[in-house]
Amino acid sequence: MLRSSLLLVTGLLMANPTLAQGLATPAGRESGPDCRVRLVASPTGWIIQGYDPFDSDIPEGTFSVAFTNEGANDCRFVPVFQLDQPPFGLSDGPGKPIRYALLNITDSQDVTPRAGRSQRTLSQAEVVLAPRETRTLIFKLVAAPEDVTSAGTFTENVTIEAQDSNFRILGGTRLVLGVNVLPSARIGLSGAFTMNNGRALVDLGELRPGLAPIPLNLRISSTGKYEITVTSANAGRLRLGASEWYVPYALAIGGSSVNLSGIGTVSSTAKSGRGGGIRQDSVPIEFTIGDTSGRRAGTYSDVISVAVTAR
Repeated sequence: MLRSSLLLVTGLLMANPTLAQGLATPAGRESGPDCRVRLVASPTGWIIQGYDPFDSDIPEGTFSVAFTNEGANDCRFVPVFQLDQPPFGLSDGPGKPIRYALLNITDSQDVTPRAGRSQRTLSQAEVVLAPRETRTLIFKLVAAPEDVTSAGTFTENVTIEAQDSNFRILGGTRLVLGVNVLPSARIGLSGAFTMNNGRALVDLGELRPGLAPIPLNLRISSTGKYEITVTSANAGRLRLGASEWYVPYALAIGGSSVNLSGIGTVSSTAKSGRGGGIRQDSVPIEFTIGDTSGRRAGTYSDVISVAVTAR
């Protein structure tokens, strides 16, 4: 009786604090008549780079703005962010925008322009600058990971203003907020297999020519299109130990034949539209056994490596 074993190697909490918000005019003296504030953002594009939606990290980045009083009088103000154009959210055009939070880390304030501009509060401390004085404030941008549905760069244009207690704008500069989402994919297995030393072991049972009745699927999560690559240690043959006895077999993934004599590839089908969430596919794997006549009895096996690459 011929039997075979096949080893198959497969290859958030969002920090979004919400403070009690409401329009208010902070108490304190007004800025002098000759008060001009120059704002220098570092960098001018606040982009969270290289976010992988399948990692456990939260998409966030820390940035700064230097405020300089270029006037002859003291300047008293609060930093206010305003959308250049609603709606609120980071976007690449189509689909649902990615929500975000914008936090003033220096003064522990939520300055997210959810309603089009930052909401001023009674507890918000003013920045006070003497003539020629400079102060740097640190801000954190945090994107909502649950809103990420595809790869790409998602942005929103805003203006940060130095605004006094009478809502007079003392200075401002434009910024681009954003998150760059990497093309990414993950692969796993479901069906008839067991784990052995970190590898998935698939038992094909008694080897008989034809389709092996083994229910097995690749489970793939991806930000979009992807490509599956397969390599076989024995070039598509099940081998009896270290001998020269072989049984040929064929492999199909998702109904597509895979060339096991080299590096076999299978590409995903197109997914229409955007905004439906991370792609989740279950792709069947099928093994077809070749000629078994005249083979010595024993356990035949092969090692195949399966990997997925996002496109």
